[in-house]
Amino acid sequence: MDNSLETQDIQFITKHYRKGCFNVNKGWKRLSLARPSWWRSYRVAAAIGGLVILSATATVIYHQYELKNTPVETVQENARATEEVKVIDFEDTPLPTVISKIKEVYGVEVVNIPDNADGYHLSLHYEGNAVDLVATINDILETQMEVEE
Repeated sequence: MDNSLETQDIQFITKHYRKGCFNVNKGWKRLSLARPSWWRSYRVAAAIGGLVILSATATVIYHQYELKNTPVETVQENARATEEVKVIDFEDTPLPTVISKIKEVYGVEVVNIPDNADGYHLSLHYEGNAVDLVATINDILETQMEVEE
């Protein structure tokens, strides 16, 4: 049965075949479609490349503008003041005296001092920066003081 269908198909094609009737270009035109040209792929590639270049340029310009408007000097000055490593010693010293000594040695302000600061006494030898020193004092005395920048 399969052989007879195949032979019938072949006979039909050979009987109705005319030269030039099975032209691909004419088929596309009959369907009202244009055959894809090889220029189309180049146009798509060029459009994508243009978008990539435009977005990269916009990103560079945005970051340059952002870098110009950030106060870098202020951040660096504050970082130097709080990150300066110094040595400081306390022997059974009341907390208000410790805070004033930190202000004198490091040149920073300490905030969130507890109301009963006179009740706290501290004995400590410390080498480091002001932020870490206040954090260590907070751990020892269970306070919430901070260095104001």
